[in-house]
Amino acid sequence: MIAATGLRWILTLLFCALAAYGLWRAFAARSHPWTARLAHGLHAVMALAMFAMAWSWGMDLPGTPQVVFFSVAAAWFVLAALALPNGPEPRTRALASTLPHAVMTGAMAWMVAAMSSGMSMGATGGGQAHDMPGMDMPAPGALATMTLSGTGDRWSAGLLALVLLVLALWWLAEGFDTGRLAPRATGGAVHAAWDVGCHGLMALGMAVMFVVMV
Repeated sequence: MIAATGLRWILTLLFCALAAYGLWRAFAARSHPWTARLAHGLHAVMALAMFAMAWSWGMDLPGTPQVVFFSVAAAWFVLAALALPNGPEPRTRALASTLPHAVMTGAMAWMVAAMSSGMSMGATGGGQAHDMPGMDMPAPGALATMTLSGTGDRWSAGLLALVLLVLALWWLAEGFDTGRLAPRATGGAVHAAWDVGCHGLMALGMAVMFVVMV
């Protein structure tokens, strides 16, 4: 999906690092609730999927299982906040803190569905990339190998990019604030700073991926 070599490798390193961190937090944080460890695992899977989408071979991966998986994951974030006990934290606050993760995961499902739809229509219409009704071949030197051609899809991708950028700035600012106080706090605060910062980097990387689709 990413044609620019430098950007492709930057995103590759970013998403691989985020996947490694998510897996480490999922399996190493034994004292954390299983819901928190599952959330880290879901973020790791999403990072791996984004890494794959940055490369041309990632477009050959089956799209429907990914759409189903990330749609279920997005619903799980919301249902877990509403149905599972959160200690003294009110459910409305738990939902507010979980909703951005559901939005990010749902955006991932939308991206896979949009790209898979363009690929399948192209295959039905003759199998050539430039024949894809939902995709455009960019000019030489463009950032992406294929971009969305439908006006509605382009506006949706742009809106999602904006939402993810806002989430990225919010999470990164919160991570920096938490990290600034971490030397005077406990080890849990350090992990919290890293967690929030990684969420911000994930949202930022996804925002870039959406921008190159427009």
